[in-house]
Amino acid sequence: MEFKKAVGGVRTYQYFEPWHPVERGKVQTILEAGRLASRAVNTAFSKAIVAYRDSLSVEERELFKTPLSAALFDVAPVVIFWYYDMDARRQAVEEKKWPTVASGTLVGIGALGPPHGWSHRYVQQVVLPEVLTPGLEAGPQRGGNPDAGVGMAQGLLAALDEGLAVCLAPFDEEGARKVLRTPETWEPVTAMFVGYPAESVEAAGQEPRPDFESMFFEQSPDQPFVRDDAVTARLREQGLIQRAAPVPWRRPEARALSRMLELPTGDDVAGGN
Repeated sequence: MEFKKAVGGVRTYQYFEPWHPVERGKVQTILEAGRLASRAVNTAFSKAIVAYRDSLSVEERELFKTPLSAALFDVAPVVIFWYYDMDARRQAVEEKKWPTVASGTLVGIGALGPPHGWSHRYVQQVVLPEVLTPGLEAGPQRGGNPDAGVGMAQGLLAALDEGLAVCLAPFDEEGARKVLRTPETWEPVTAMFVGYPAESVEAAGQEPRPDFESMFFEQSPDQPFVRDDAVTARLREQGLIQRAAPVPWRRPEARALSRMLELPTGDDVAGGN
């Protein structure tokens, strides 16, 4: 799948085929994409645990559930739990293991070079004492990290490229710790539900977003970044901008899928990232 079509095809998929297992190679592809994502000081802040619906008991699945994700745990064949390792910076600084910035690796391979002021001496005398070391004595710090989000986003696009459906939703932190036995220093980010779609690939249609000019600006918040209609038309042709929700068949489709999967039915259709 082309990149623009993959981005344009992102949906809040709610209905998966629980009987259709996801090939292990496709799960690895998702993780490989996440592994290659940009990261601060080349440290593995993001962590992920893969769990399989059919390997979990009903009682274990109940421990994961939140009001926004309950049905997803019952129908998605694969769940990838994404975390942010709050202790990763300390480990990088104290252990200086390859391939972190603290170890000098990025200078050594030429990714960071003299034109931008980088050298092994700069890492040892400036970056470590002035950037990476301050604040370590306070211990692990909650609050998440964009690195985990970037890795997760690349994994999501990789899943779509593999012909899979994906949905992001929260999970219960304490329940997950009991089942997955995660370290105390791993802070939950979100769960990625993965499987083959039981619903149409278009799902409810491309979901609404705020006006472009209300989100993006030039020079200052007083000057919106004005859309070029010609660019918008080209992106529509290339699949980045697709048919907007709602689509006329969504409510009957959702009711039929809910009956088939033995999920609660109602007039309201869950959705929204």
